[in-house]
Amino acid sequence: MSIPFEIPSQFLASFHSGELVRYGTILKDLGTGQIVGHVQETAVLQKALQTGLSLGPTGATSLIGVAQNAAMMSKLNALQAMIGTIQTLQIASLASSVIGIGVTAATAAMILNRLSVIDKTLSSVESSIATLPSKWREMDLRNKLVNVRTAVDRLQEAEVRSDSEDVVRRVEEKLSYAFDELHDGICEVAGEAQVDAGLLRSLLAGLALCGSAQIKSLVWLDLKEAAELRARQQFTKLRELAFRMPRDVMAERLPGGAETALGISRDCSEIRLRVASQPDLARTLIARGIHGREYIERIQNEDSQPLFILPLREESLIAVDRLETHR
Repeated sequence: MSIPFEIPSQFLASFHSGELVRYGTILKDLGTGQIVGHVQETAVLQKALQTGLSLGPTGATSLIGVAQNAAMMSKLNALQAMIGTIQTLQIASLASSVIGIGVTAATAAMILNRLSVIDKTLSSVESSIATLPSKWREMDLRNKLVNVRTAVDRLQEAEVRSDSEDVVRRVEEKLSYAFDELHDGICEVAGEAQVDAGLLRSLLAGLALCGSAQIKSLVWLDLKEAAELRARQQFTKLRELAFRMPRDVMAERLPGGAETALGISRDCSEIRLRVASQPDLARTLIARGIHGREYIERIQNEDSQPLFILPLREESLIAVDRLETHR
């Protein structure tokens, strides 16, 4: 079937007037409190962000960092011009998160590359920190990230296997365990008296990639109800993490103080909001009768538009008062 995408420029007037706002991956009408549509990244945006971006070991460049060369800045500026200058959809905001917009359009190869960068960053952090968290070796978080990389590598292999569905099902299960293990590990790291910002951001990036790859796997399998449930479970875990990382407390534990704590808090909030948006997207796919694999293949094969909007039909408009809307 033809997926009824629209391009973001059609919504610019409403953004500029303040009628619409973005919460995670949804567009919400402030007047009615209803979802208007879902923001969805495509392969064009993912490829642009994949080139020239690096993860700073000090955490100073946020979760995925910023472009470091003129060619990359030119690409980002061009995409920004296509999207508009509205604050809610700035490329800078998209570049600061690894979780993606909507169902991630990142291929398995892209996710693997990002996980490799995270692994190298953790290695650098380990060699530069005089005293690692007391339970670091016991938690073995780097090995857990290796397990995530292995699972995602299997996703890439599934594309050329006849038993692809069985492979993806096994991978999704492994990613579920890995997400919980990384979440528990981050809770331990954040509870230390002194916390390294680069270490914390790297682990958060790994958690975000693991979670988004898992949701993508469920959607690909067309298990949309399961994707909705899993997104809710992930959000609960992320909210628990937020309770363990209050900004005022983290300001005392992080070397950068209040400014660093604010940056990490904003990153975590954006990740939570985007995960909180996934159940509504799953229900929209169900309501429209869109097969999950078809949806993913469409956004991964897009070669011109960096972002799409999947509008809701009037009978599918959903109130979002339950969504976490504060940062």
